[in-house]
Amino acid sequence: MKYKEPKKYITDDIEPNILSDYTVPYNSYFQSPIAKLGAIKEGLDSVAINELLRFTDATQIDVAKWLDITEPTLRKHVQSSKGLNPGLSEHIIQLFELFNKGIDTFGSLPEFKNWLKSYNPGIDAIPFDLLDTITGIGIVLNELIRIDYGVTA
Repeated sequence: MKYKEPKKYITDDIEPNILSDYTVPYNSYFQSPIAKLGAIKEGLDSVAINELLRFTDATQIDVAKWLDITEPTLRKHVQSSKGLNPGLSEHIIQLFELFNKGIDTFGSLPEFKNWLKSYNPGIDAIPFDLLDTITGIGIVLNELIRIDYGVTA
């Protein structure tokens, strides 16, 4: 049996420590459901939307679609100093968790984003199109876990 070289992570375009810097305030939410619930009920700061835009490298149009709000409403939240409502806060935390897992699974943000926009027979959908609901994010997250364990069919 021939030994297979482990896959090398592509980090040319974005340094891993920069990516993790964006998720540092949210990492405790990924580990503890109680911490996540507390943050959701309290509401995230509106700066979380800017961090989501930078971390995911998504357009404002994409993020507005994911959060089920209009672009002008998204811009209003970005410019506001008020906290976000629990629904938006939960969705943003889930997106951070998903992208964190996706980068872990694929090794780079560009590879994960490419996968997101490709049809996936395991879920019979384009993963990107499912990110506008918490259930959809859960389906995509479960598919990433299946990929990690080699169960893709």
